[in-house]
Amino acid sequence: MTNNLHKTSASSHPALQLVTLDSPEHNVLRTPAKAIKFPLDSETQQFIQDFRIFFNDLKSPLGNPAGLAAPQVGHALQIIIIQVPESAKARRKDVYDVVPPTILINPSYTPVEAAGENKDWEGCFSVPDKMGEVYRYNEIHYTAYTPEAKEIGGVARGFLARLIQHEIGHLNAELYIDRLRPDCRYDSIENVMRMIKATDSAEKRE
Repeated sequence: MTNNLHKTSASSHPALQLVTLDSPEHNVLRTPAKAIKFPLDSETQQFIQDFRIFFNDLKSPLGNPAGLAAPQVGHALQIIIIQVPESAKARRKDVYDVVPPTILINPSYTPVEAAGENKDWEGCFSVPDKMGEVYRYNEIHYTAYTPEAKEIGGVARGFLARLIQHEIGHLNAELYIDRLRPDCRYDSIENVMRMIKATDSAEKRE
């Protein structure tokens, strides 16, 4: 998932490549990811190392990427990486937590249904040049493991909750476009950014 929902590109990493719906290998995006066993074998450890480097090399015009799942680089493994930099607070009103680049293994979540849902724009590296409005839970309880097999978890709200839900969706062979409802808009990034800019300008005038 992209942090500011703008078109992104990645510099090439020798071990990994982005997989999109247009890629010959796109079936991996529709394949449920395999759970990881501990202790990690050497192959999985090497993948995580490459995955971190690849994620750090991803480029976005207006900020850092927010998350990536292993299937998006061709590996059907239950591994994601997320981050919410401090700069995200200047672009979004729903950022409550700052998170450094963090690997989550075998992540899962349960919704706090009493907190309701919210519709907001999402973009995805695997769905190039498009954005869509998606309903997500405002608050979730999540659990995962670190590469050192330490169990972690907590409550995520706002953008962090959306991000975790988006990335775990990839592990379940889901793309955000699968969650579009009749009242959800879906358009090119260029058109969506015009809409967002117009909405922001109207809110400022009010």
